[in-house]
Amino acid sequence: MEKDIGICDECGSKYLLPASKMKGLCPECSHILYGYENCSHVFKDGRCEKCLWDGSESAFIKNIKENER
Repeated sequence: MEKDIGICDECGSKYLLPASKMKGLCPECSHILYGYENCSHVFKDGRCEKCLWDGSESAFIKNIKENER
């Protein structure tokens, strides 16, 4: 199972590789940056049970989200 876990190049969170459409990006970052389908996150103990994203956001992602409001 450990080989199916990657580290997102943008936010630094661990994520399940099969959960993302892009190599090197978690589902959240690939959604924000490139419009790919996002995981419908279900958090338990600080991590999504579906994709393992921990809610991390880079400053760049935070800025994009703030400007979308």
